[in-house]
Amino acid sequence: MALIWKAILIVITSQTGGEYPDTKKLCEEHLLPRMRRHRVRYVQVARAGHLEADGIKVLSDTRQPFEIHLQGAYTLQEELSAAGTVPQFSGERRCSLKFKAWVIETWLARELGGQSYRHALGYNVDEQSRIAKSERAFAGREPETVRVAFGFNYDEESRIARAAKYDTALRQGWYPLAAWQWSRERCLEYLKAMTGETWRKSACVYCPFNALKADGLARMRQFPEQVAEALMLEYQSLALNPRGTLYRDRTLHSIIASDHHTEALRHFQKRLEAAEYALYRVRRIYRAPGQADRAVEKLMTGSRAEMMSLFEKASTHLNVRVEHDIFYGYVREREADRYPSVEEFFVVALAAVESKTRHGFEWFEARWREALGETGQERLFD
Repeated sequence: MALIWKAILIVITSQTGGEYPDTKKLCEEHLLPRMRRHRVRYVQVARAGHLEADGIKVLSDTRQPFEIHLQGAYTLQEELSAAGTVPQFSGERRCSLKFKAWVIETWLARELGGQSYRHALGYNVDEQSRIAKSERAFAGREPETVRVAFGFNYDEESRIARAAKYDTALRQGWYPLAAWQWSRERCLEYLKAMTGETWRKSACVYCPFNALKADGLARMRQFPEQVAEALMLEYQSLALNPRGTLYRDRTLHSIIASDHHTEALRHFQKRLEAAEYALYRVRRIYRAPGQADRAVEKLMTGSRAEMMSLFEKASTHLNVRVEHDIFYGYVREREADRYPSVEEFFVVALAAVESKTRHGFEWFEARWREALGETGQERLFD
């Protein structure tokens, strides 16, 4: 959220579309009435499309807010589903940069360009690495007459120190929670005292950084339909990459099954049965650890039974393995610790992903032939 001081307070939220519903309930019951009472301007924005050229959408801009627009516009779930992946738990949190930081920065530049303001984000003192990442998002931008303040708490000294490297004469980071020496626990104590409620962490249902302790699992049981949507994202990710689990060392499905969360599994199964499926060819060129170029080809679409029948007819030519209850027909398997190394398999998956590769198929085919050391290859499903 952004706070703009000058006898005016503006609160800004970027809606990704994947937030837990209980966040909406608490905000509408406790925060919005306070904003209305003090006539605080509350702006809710969202990304409008996959490309930055699509811009942003203002969902609400009012001093009398009554609704939290959790649905967003173009959602992170849409983005992940179309890509056939899940949020990455290593490296930069690209989903946050794309669906939160960029959206808010775009609104600020459009609405307050040329004005002096102070911009505060609510990271607490324990979140030093997030402070540094948010500061890096501003590095390289055209300097503005701004003082930006972030809400990292008191325990996040290393994040604040790293973030200070990005200060300029016109733009200074500001971390009020750290200045107040407020940790997350202190923030929760304050919220409890003010509202009488225990506030859970704001997060997407499919966030790989969710803490899976007893309260986290209880929250999942409270929202089975949302968990089923997260299971669908993971299922598609696993189909296109057997290593594409939502969590670093385990699948969301295994967590839900171990917790006997039958309602979420029932909703998940219902969605699988109603979905359209496709037969895919998936190839990867591994250039280095954790670095791969991927090509996905959508060969045919139909019912799950139709696609599995087609897959089975060709299975005698493939090295078929089953993981996560998904059948993978390997033409080539990657060689561990060898670079470049290639991987190629056929799989039946949800028909949500179109044929794609990052730099175009002509670029990929040239590098594929180079990696194979050959000029062409047999196509099994032409």
